[in-house]
Amino acid sequence: MTRYSLFGITILLGFILAVYYGWVVRPVSVNDASPALLRQDFRADYVLMLAEAYQADHNVERAVAAFAFLGSQGERYNPYVFASEALAFGTENGYSVADLELLQELQLALLEFNPTFAPTPTP
Repeated sequence: MTRYSLFGITILLGFILAVYYGWVVRPVSVNDASPALLRQDFRADYVLMLAEAYQADHNVERAVAAFAFLGSQGERYNPYVFASEALAFGTENGYSVADLELLQELQLALLEFNPTFAPTPTP
């Protein structure tokens, strides 16, 4: 056998063993994770996508329903808080002016849709 044939057989054998190990010996177990566990940057990106969708159709009810994805089950969620956090994160991390304007527009639409979303001052 030549060196190249032996090298190719070794690579193929290694690939087969790796696939067997990954699929049979130690397969990945998928668990249901709550979207509330998303990192802040991913939450901000999700809210930005909602703001872009809102800008396209101006349907606040649909945006509020999509915010339910971020609220964990059993907990009360507040879309305005998510929008505010995303706006603050975007401001701190250099989001474009257009993206920040989209987030502000969504935030204002949420307040107009349901004024109880606004934060209440603590005494």
